[in-house]
Amino acid sequence: MSLNDWKRVLVFGAHIDDEIVGPGGTIARLSKAGAQVWVVTFTGGAIDTGYSRVDLKGSIADLRRAEAANADKVLGITERLFLGKPSQGVVNDTATYQECTRLIRHFKPDVIFSHWNEDKHRDHRAVSELTDEARWKAWDHVLADLGAPFYTPEFYYYEILELFPHPTILVDISETMDVKLAAMDTMTTQLDVLPNVKEYIRGVGLARGFSRGTQYAEAFLRSNLLATPY
Repeated sequence: MSLNDWKRVLVFGAHIDDEIVGPGGTIARLSKAGAQVWVVTFTGGAIDTGYSRVDLKGSIADLRRAEAANADKVLGITERLFLGKPSQGVVNDTATYQECTRLIRHFKPDVIFSHWNEDKHRDHRAVSELTDEARWKAWDHVLADLGAPFYTPEFYYYEILELFPHPTILVDISETMDVKLAAMDTMTTQLDVLPNVKEYIRGVGLARGFSRGTQYAEAFLRSNLLATPY
C-alpha cells in the first residue's frame, strides 16, 4: 500500500495539537488529495493542564476546543472526536482500550497514525500502547458488540518530543509545511506553553527533508506489533 492508497486515515493524539506537531503536513497532504482524516484526541476535557498563566486555568479546556476546531479547518480534518480523558492522566485501562478498538472497527482506516511509545510524555506513551494493541484487537474475533472485526494494514508512529533514530518512511511535505505552520498558529494558548514550537517544527521538517532529498518531510516508524493478519 502506498500513500496514494490511503483514503481513510485515523490519527490518535493525546492532546489537541499533537496531530499538528507530528503528522500535520501529511494530514494536510492527504486531505488535499481527497482522503478522509479522522482525529481522536484523548484529552481536552475538564482537566486540561495546557495553560501558561493561572488565570487561564478555568477556561483552558473551552479555549483549546475552539482552537482545535480552527485547526481542523486548516488541515482539512473530516471529524475530531474527544475521549475526555484528563491531561497527564491517560491510562491504559480496559474501557479506553475497548473504545479504541471500537473506533478502529467503526472508521475502518487504511492507515493509523499514533504516538511513539518511547516519547517522554506519559500521555503519549499511554496512547501509543493503547492504540497499537487496539489495532490487533480490532481484528480479533471477539467483542462482537464493538463492531465487526477489521484489520488495519498499516500503523505508524509519528514524532513529537523524541525523534526516531531509524524512521521507516519519510513523507514529502514541502507543499504543506505552510499549512502545518498555519494550523499551529491557531493554537494561540499553546505558543507560550511551547516556546519556539514553530521553529522546532520547521527545523525537524528541514532535517527530515534533507534526509529525503526534499525541502521538508515528516518521519514515521512502522509498528511491528502486528505485521500481517492471522
